[in-house]
Amino acid sequence: MDKKYLLLLVFLMTFGFTKGQVFTKLPTQFSGVMDPVATWIIASGGTSFAYAAGERYNDTHHLLYSQLEKNNGSRNFVRVYSPFPALYHGDAAVADYNGDGKPDVVMTGLNQQGVPVMKLYRNDGNGRFTAVTNSHFIGLSGGSVAWADFDKDGDMDILATGKDASNQLATYIYRNDKGVFHRILTRIPGVVNGCARWGDFNSDGYPDVVIMGNDGHRAITALYKNNEGKSFSFVRNFDPLQNGDVACADFDGDGDVDIFITGADAEGVPQCRMYSNQTGWVFREVSVPIRPLKNGNVDAADFDHDGDMDLVITGESMERPYTLVYENKLAFSFKPVMAGLPGVTNGKALWGDFDHDGDQDLLLTGIDVCYDFHTAIYRNNINPPKSPVEENSIFVNTPLPTYKTGPLYYYVVASCFCDPDGSGHPKYHMYISNVHRQINKYELNYKFDNLLIKIIPNWGKTDAGHRTSNGFETKQQAELSRKQMIESYIESGFKIHYINW
Repeated sequence: MDKKYLLLLVFLMTFGFTKGQVFTKLPTQFSGVMDPVATWIIASGGTSFAYAAGERYNDTHHLLYSQLEKNNGSRNFVRVYSPFPALYHGDAAVADYNGDGKPDVVMTGLNQQGVPVMKLYRNDGNGRFTAVTNSHFIGLSGGSVAWADFDKDGDMDILATGKDASNQLATYIYRNDKGVFHRILTRIPGVVNGCARWGDFNSDGYPDVVIMGNDGHRAITALYKNNEGKSFSFVRNFDPLQNGDVACADFDGDGDVDIFITGADAEGVPQCRMYSNQTGWVFREVSVPIRPLKNGNVDAADFDHDGDMDLVITGESMERPYTLVYENKLAFSFKPVMAGLPGVTNGKALWGDFDHDGDQDLLLTGIDVCYDFHTAIYRNNINPPKSPVEENSIFVNTPLPTYKTGPLYYYVVASCFCDPDGSGHPKYHMYISNVHRQINKYELNYKFDNLLIKIIPNWGKTDAGHRTSNGFETKQQAELSRKQMIESYIESGFKIHYINW
């Protein structure tokens, strides 16, 4: 990056944070950890807790922590006794499994002896949590755990994936039968260094499953359909990624669930993918101005209370760790937020409205580029009104057109951390076409790809990312979207190249 531009960027960041800081770090007693098992425990209108377990190194000592902090009713947190185990390389999730109105906690990970565990804790109120022993869980590590009512019987079930004590990979679903959990058999493969996430992709009320990670032989990303709570069947594969995470949410505001994936490809290059749900189990990959990261997580929530799902992402690029917040502008347009958060890898950033003010705060943990360990809570200072506020934008009220309505106007974009001119100094580059009216599906993509290959001889060896684009009903809409995308990439430090024809 040009030194002059870097100094200007630092000045703008410093000025912006002092005048209108989006996030404020709160005083806590947390010790910094990496490979965390962490979650918010937030009761509706009640007391909030933040749990952060994980590992760190002190000289040659390997240390594990289990930390629980309670919000004391203001903006401060105080350390309280943690009934939870000291775990790392796992996951935690919160839901009310027994219908008593209090959020309970399930967690996976490795303990001090390096043995994978899976435990459920019942919330008894007033900061008391009791280990549930009436269900047999198989310990897992290196994966994820998540809640959903997969069989539509009115209670919350558990989805867990990872590696067990015998080094076998598994994806388990535990059915909740009146507070007792029974493991059911599925054909969903187990993965490690990845996750399994719920998402109702065909809007039938039965949550389906996306998995990503390493299946013991190679990277895999796949979708499985929930057959009315009775079985799961394979639907399709996506681009295989590992060492990452998946977020399932309605990102374009059209009423169905889309898929965002971040992680590494087979060569270890950071990648991200956004798949637009076209209904009928058809997904279309769309280009999004989001930096690809690996060895981290992604979490989706409406952080600014404007009615759409925003993103926070942690992990490392090819040069350093990042913690990035992206504001959703709809139509798969995302604007980077100058959040001022420390970049971490091998960590997590988790949304949660601990102070019940309508915006989403952050629990952040991981290790930075200087090998310093972080665990901190950042309060969101937006303080939005309680009802969503419409913006003066073409993306707010205009639904994303589908190919069925075409012909439409498109531009095509690709980005990479690469060395296109062979200088030996790779940087972030973004290539973007001018706007064209597309008649035949993907014809602009093919034209764009051919020009890239002709202009950049080593393009095939770079992080090409995705080369599709959004479609718009008018050329004016497409030009405005293109302008906004260029501005967002410039803000992120990319060098812009124009591929016009």
